[in-house]
Amino acid sequence: MQVTADCIDALYAQPVIDAETDETSPVPHHRVSGHFEGTNIQFNIYLHAEQDEAAWDGRFFQFTYPAAFAPQQNTARADDRAIGFALASGGYAVQAGNGSVSIGYRHTAAAAKFAEGVAADYYGSDQPIYGYLYGPSGGSLQVVGAAENTDGVWQGFVPMVQAVPQPTSYNFLGRSAAELILADKATAIRDALMPGGSGDPFATLDEAESALLSEVHALGIPWKAWEYPDYLLGYAAEYYGAGLASDAPLAYDPTYVDDFWNTEGYLGTEQSPLGERVRAELVEMGDTIAHRWNIANRFYYRYQVPAQSEGWVGLDQFRNSDGTPLYPQRPVTAPGFSGFASGNAAFDGSVNGKVIAIANLYDTDALPWHTDWYGERIAAALGGAAADTYRVYYNDHADHQDAPVAGERAKHLINWYGIVEQALRDVATWAEDGVAAPGSTRYLVDDAQIVVPDLAAQRGGLQPTVELESRSDRVVKAKVGKPVKLSAVARTPRGGGEVIRVEWDFEGDGEYVAGAINKPKQVLTAKTTHTFTEPGTYFVSVRVSAERDGNTGAQYALLQNIDRVRVVVTE
Repeated sequence: MQVTADCIDALYAQPVIDAETDETSPVPHHRVSGHFEGTNIQFNIYLHAEQDEAAWDGRFFQFTYPAAFAPQQNTARADDRAIGFALASGGYAVQAGNGSVSIGYRHTAAAAKFAEGVAADYYGSDQPIYGYLYGPSGGSLQVVGAAENTDGVWQGFVPMVQAVPQPTSYNFLGRSAAELILADKATAIRDALMPGGSGDPFATLDEAESALLSEVHALGIPWKAWEYPDYLLGYAAEYYGAGLASDAPLAYDPTYVDDFWNTEGYLGTEQSPLGERVRAELVEMGDTIAHRWNIANRFYYRYQVPAQSEGWVGLDQFRNSDGTPLYPQRPVTAPGFSGFASGNAAFDGSVNGKVIAIANLYDTDALPWHTDWYGERIAAALGGAAADTYRVYYNDHADHQDAPVAGERAKHLINWYGIVEQALRDVATWAEDGVAAPGSTRYLVDDAQIVVPDLAAQRGGLQPTVELESRSDRVVKAKVGKPVKLSAVARTPRGGGEVIRVEWDFEGDGEYVAGAINKPKQVLTAKTTHTFTEPGTYFVSVRVSAERDGNTGAQYALLQNIDRVRVVVTE
């Protein structure tokens, strides 16, 4: 359904204000709460305190997400960061949902349009109002649905860690296949790919393991994700509970399991090291119908290969030279979440407004190259106008999950929401003043992997780069009780501002301490020393933060990156 700025959506034609309150957290603001009569959709509008028109620049920011996964979450309530950022950025905040599952874009559009009237009355202004919609993962599906199917409701869109309507969930299936075959080698693979490692993740693998490792990364699952193998393989219980694999039969394809284990062309009968390993795993698990489904489910991605013209390069490994599929194909497709969440968007790139996509290079849930897949559709739909409409910023040391990071993730990942906030400010300036956002990150697609240049000047985008110096091959050798000199160089791209903060994690435990810098710079060298009291191997990290204007007191739009080096400490 197409929604315009002036149309009336009959489903959301009766907004009702339930309460207006003055609140103090996270900052003083005026909250307007309400609902749409005859629906379960609620909305909240967060305005500057005391009708402060001077603090409002005629814009709003609206976060969207389709589902709440915990009791404390509510899809109709903005969190503290969304409220604080919007009010600090010359906007009010809007959020709409029903507290649990809120699909599509129509309810977000209705809330945005009603909020404009509330804001105009509250601030006593008749100036034009500009709006910006953003959301991660399933929320990115809603953002794309809105970008393609609304006109004049929002002027800019920021889809984050972008989900797309992919054939099967092959990223999750590939990871579950890796869990089956590679779990015992995860530590060795991780160590090879860590700073100072051998660089050869195949060194300890047999033929079957090597074949599977090549296959899953040709799907586009990032090599960088092995820094946290528990998440990659579905062992991080806080995110995946019992894991990625399932014993459940596929209700939409009930004959698949028999074909997988009995029909020529399927891995269960394949005469190859990987086929032999799969059959051995079944014997090890116990040959039950549940376990047959468990293993067969993991490899379903091989048997749902779309036409080559559709651009799914991660599945090209399963084609013959003439483009036809290598393996038998299933005639049915799994039910799609993307249509459900997006309001049945076409994902054809026909966007109405400025778009800045945010993608992260450690993301195994929404693969980095999926953002490139959608960018190609925007380029095809808009032609030459795409350059004045679309940007994509790839971020290193960032994964799919929300910020801030803590625990195991803090050892190697950044708080990437600051980059989202800068993108929101840039998309607003682009739409309102015609000042183009900084250029996209420069990258290549190699076997469905996104490859970016090492240095900020060549990489572009928003994120700074940082390099920890080492004596050789990313390894520093040290002695217990002897000071170790550490030096890092941070650089910002054009539009990335200046480095304002340096922090060090000497023990590799995710706990950072502030480092000294003289003043913000575009190219900054940071030096320090540290004395280790125990022998062992440490992954020392440096984390840098940049800000567009070099403002050392800024709370929002901080642009971060990390680098690490292996320090081997002996007696």
